[in-house]
Amino acid sequence: MIEHVVLIKWKAETPADEREGILQQAILLKEQILGIISFHAGHNISSRSLGFDAALLGVFVDRDSLAAYGPHPDHQRLATRLTAAAEQLLVVDFEPLE
Repeated sequence: MIEHVVLIKWKAETPADEREGILQQAILLKEQILGIISFHAGHNISSRSLGFDAALLGVFVDRDSLAAYGPHPDHQRLATRLTAAAEQLLVVDFEPLE
């Protein structure tokens, strides 16, 4: 299993409805792309976030599933939208320790 974490710092000019729409689009990826076990998204509530405003968490079956996700057209549409709306993105992919 692979966990895919994306931290988002929105551009100040990105409207709230666009931010929400991007997070909702991310959640739908589970239904659109094979190999995704779960996909969650939400707005930050921590005071220790170093300025990051939101997070995405995708759980994938394996490394091959994560590799297939990157170029998938549905992911590419989200990535294009997210890149336009974000000032900064931080991505971490990891295999959970047992």
